[in-house]
Amino acid sequence: MDDESIKKAVMAAIEKSVSAGDVADVVRSFARGPRPTLSDAEPAPTAGAQKLLTRIVLGDILDDGILAARPNDPAFPLRLFFGELSRLLAADADEPGGESVSDQAFTLASGLNFFFRAMMDPEAKMRVGIEVSKQLYALAHAASLDRHIVSKSTPLLAALMTNELERLKFESVDHIKVFDSQLHERAPGSDPTSHAIVRPASFLCRVASNNAIKAKAEVFT
Repeated sequence: MDDESIKKAVMAAIEKSVSAGDVADVVRSFARGPRPTLSDAEPAPTAGAQKLLTRIVLGDILDDGILAARPNDPAFPLRLFFGELSRLLAADADEPGGESVSDQAFTLASGLNFFFRAMMDPEAKMRVGIEVSKQLYALAHAASLDRHIVSKSTPLLAALMTNELERLKFESVDHIKVFDSQLHERAPGSDPTSHAIVRPASFLCRVASNNAIKAKAEVFT
């Protein structure tokens, strides 16, 4: 008996012992069953992925005085800030606002990377720094970051970014609570009749040699 005859005989025997309805039920049960899945345990990141993650949060630029700062060290608020940034980069999109917050965190991290790593004209560098500071405050508000962490870390970040500037310096205005037209301009959506500052929206930029205002800080009133 050849192979084709054997196959037909086997199929005939199956048809006699199992009804077509039973076969259909078996097929449907497998079709509806769970799909094969990978193990729940996530694989450890590769060396290349780990290096990229480190660079995204500036781990290769920040010195040990920041990365290893202790609670009593002056740089500790900056360590807390970058820790929060790392956490927000991995925000679960299933959480309310998770996707938006993680996207904003990635935008800030990308802006910081561009500011610290890219070679550019000093004027352009300053403008990029101002936009980065705007994103910082926008993220802090969207993620409801602890105001104490923000207010303590922004002067340190402004000083860190100033190291990249020529003849200019950034300052945070978190400590100023009353609108001053010489220092501030109102951010879109502010109350134009109020002089109480609700929250800052960007850094202030001065000329280092004489403290003249180069770019006013945006604030919400």
